[in-house]
Amino acid sequence: MSTPKALILGAGPAGLSAAHELSNHGVSCHVVDRHTQVGGLCRTLDFEGYRFDIGGHRFLSRSVEVNDLWKNVLGQELLTKSRKSRIYFRGQFYDYPLHPWKTLQKLGPVEAARCIASYLGAQLSGGTDSGSFENWMIRRFGRRLYENFFKSYTEKVWGIPCSRLSSDWAAQRIQELSLQKAIHQAFFSDRERKIKTLSDRFYYPRLGPGQFCERLKAICETKHVNFHLEREIAEVQTQGRRVRSVISASGGRKENHEADYFLSSIPLPVLVEKLSPRPPKEILEAAASLSFRSFISVNLIFNSPDLFDDHWIYVHSPDVKAGRVQNYKNWSREMVPDDQTTSLGVEYFVFEGDELWNKSDEALIRFAADELAVLGLADKSRLVKGFVAKIPKAYPVYGPGYKNSVRILRDYLAGFENLQVMGRAGLFRYNNSDHAILTGLFAARNVLGEGHDLWTVDPDRHFVAALD
Repeated sequence: MSTPKALILGAGPAGLSAAHELSNHGVSCHVVDRHTQVGGLCRTLDFEGYRFDIGGHRFLSRSVEVNDLWKNVLGQELLTKSRKSRIYFRGQFYDYPLHPWKTLQKLGPVEAARCIASYLGAQLSGGTDSGSFENWMIRRFGRRLYENFFKSYTEKVWGIPCSRLSSDWAAQRIQELSLQKAIHQAFFSDRERKIKTLSDRFYYPRLGPGQFCERLKAICETKHVNFHLEREIAEVQTQGRRVRSVISASGGRKENHEADYFLSSIPLPVLVEKLSPRPPKEILEAAASLSFRSFISVNLIFNSPDLFDDHWIYVHSPDVKAGRVQNYKNWSREMVPDDQTTSLGVEYFVFEGDELWNKSDEALIRFAADELAVLGLADKSRLVKGFVAKIPKAYPVYGPGYKNSVRILRDYLAGFENLQVMGRAGLFRYNNSDHAILTGLFAARNVLGEGHDLWTVDPDRHFVAALD
């Protein structure tokens, strides 16, 4: 009997964990990815010895299995960190998670009274969420707190009004958070299960999340997993109810990859568009209706030993376009080779083709340095150098009608008995890396004969009370 062969599209957390699991059970694996290094959005970029993430990545999960994988792969290289993050709003910095009394004090007595009255009114109204992010947040926080601390940042991230953003995003990412729960956790945090969004501790690899991905790749290679990097997916060839092969391309040269099983973490609509023969019109229309928000990280090095204590800062000010600022030296001192310098990542959320997306790298570096000066976070005269990372299709947008489009694609792809989709982009689900890892593990186990529904994977089902 011949050894089964699996082809994995995408070498992010989902693809790597699937390859690891399959190779542990003797399945021959090939992994195709368009980047020069593995990790997807969890890559860590090296720039002259300085290490930058593609956005900050907390290693935080209630899944025992995911925590064990992180620990087994990284060992002593996995650091335990105490979170510090703040919100910049109206010229002031607010601790996040919000400390209720400090926050109300900074807002001043008049605005604080309005926020409390707005919150109480929302609790007494008995209203429903009505499907939008805006209504979901107002129901739990009241309109004043929502507009002060959530609306502007959320619209920066997604590029659409909060009234048009599905409440599914809040339900996934904010995990039933309410002002009452936030206050309760602030005063009684050790007496009940913590809200994951508000967790004050997390793991982080000594050399960034890319260290985990590269180590997992190396482990896979000892088990004869083959990685085909810098290759774009050109075509996914199907025949009847099966995928027959995938054609990848690099520099004008194409390669045909045949396999028994296909596991895809590339963007869901992209996968559908690559199918050959072409799907019916209504399937292609559903794929075309799904959109992604793209991401720019302007990575800067300053000739300053310390700038601020936060791991990251959320920027709610409409005076600048930056959405977040990462301080990688605070994530791990070894992200910076020279202790007399500090590296920052200034993050912008855009659509491809936007004004910012089309700016040159040099213009973006100047622009980001100017914005840091406006925020009072860094003196641009101490800027040494920088570089820009532009990441297309980073965040699935939960816009109007997205759920129906995803359902149509899900049902259509279920017709291919040897194809599975997984990970953030593959499932069109704005998830964390622990969820992506679990979908990869369970996709692999489906190849091995188990029956997991990847669309319903929940990393919170195995609760871990605290980091040890």
